[in-house]
Amino acid sequence: MVLVCNIFNITSNNKTFFYKDWFERSIKYVDQLYDYRIKDFYSFNDICYIYGIPSNNFLKYYTLIKSIPIHIKSEINTNNAPCTQTTFVENILGRKNKTNKIFYTLQIKNPTENSKTQNKWQVLFGVHELNWKHIFTMPYKATIESTLRNFQYKYIHRIIATNKYLFKCKLSNSNLCDFCSENIETIEHLFWECKHIQPIWNHLTSFLEQQQLNVKLSFLNVSFGIYSLKSKDCNNIVNFILIMMKLFIFNMKFKKQVPIFNCFIHSLKLKVQIEKEIALSNDTLQNFEQKWNRIKFS
Repeated sequence: MVLVCNIFNITSNNKTFFYKDWFERSIKYVDQLYDYRIKDFYSFNDICYIYGIPSNNFLKYYTLIKSIPIHIKSEINTNNAPCTQTTFVENILGRKNKTNKIFYTLQIKNPTENSKTQNKWQVLFGVHELNWKHIFTMPYKATIESTLRNFQYKYIHRIIATNKYLFKCKLSNSNLCDFCSENIETIEHLFWECKHIQPIWNHLTSFLEQQQLNVKLSFLNVSFGIYSLKSKDCNNIVNFILIMMKLFIFNMKFKKQVPIFNCFIHSLKLKVQIEKEIALSNDTLQNFEQKWNRIKFS
């Protein structure tokens, strides 16, 4: 697999693209704009819905899409998953002429050494060693949607554009939470600790119980997924919902609107309906029903 192009490397009239509001929503790579299910770029309306992009950004969207080189489009079309840190390392190590001898040596000597980010998570949760294989593969088992996979990958690597980070970069006027305006907006606060977010997770716990999916949510399993249910399908459904909920919270942050659980359920219904339509067109309705038959919307 080859590296997917960074949006900021694309040029139009010899000028590179940098959309500040898109960057703040962590849109950095071309494949984040690509729908692998239909092998084409998301429509502008889809981009607005998924990332919370303002509706007056159509010209930005159109200019960017039209400026993407053909070879990049072809590269994305042949990939089934976004680029990961592992594929980046493999790409470097696979070169005949190593561009960074020190980097190469470190990777050969310590191929399984945890990154600083992984260690940070382990310290946060008070765990000596998390199951990183499960954590990194979870989004690929839970969903085929590149947007959700990309978001979970960035979440794992703590490259989420919280106000704490944006304030340091002088891209935000405050480091406080957009929901409560009381605490510094860290990943932990934004997705779990905030007083406006806890009720959302409580509602989700009740919703899952109604579907006979009894899960006690914690920040650990909200972050990295559930693996303890009786079947893989159950685990994958819950993990799909957990990733989608985190993305929903993140999108609401940039709209500066407190998340409402009923709005999330509406979004989830829409996602399930889209999957059903895709299953019908691909003649895989049986697989769809096997996966989603236990989820009942009132």
